[in-house]
Amino acid sequence: MPRYGGESVAGASRTVRTALGVSASTLKLLFREQLRASMVQYLTALRIGEARRLIRQDELNFSQIAERVGFESLSYFSSLFKKQTG
Repeated sequence: MPRYGGESVAGASRTVRTALGVSASTLKLLFREQLRASMVQYLTALRIGEARRLIRQDELNFSQIAERVGFESLSYFSSLFKKQTG
């Protein structure tokens, strides 16, 4: 499961559900209605946005950036980054 900020997507979902007192299905529905994206899509967009910011800073290499934003696989990060950013 992808990780960002030290917590897996499943863990983040559980944390949010507990804080809001809603079920998994309700949280999924709320995400879709409010953000027009799934939680995974939303968190992926955040991670790619953070990666873009780190690239602009020019202090870390691509491998370090991938790890920093929570990707264990550099090849997966590279293909996802290219897909998301063009």
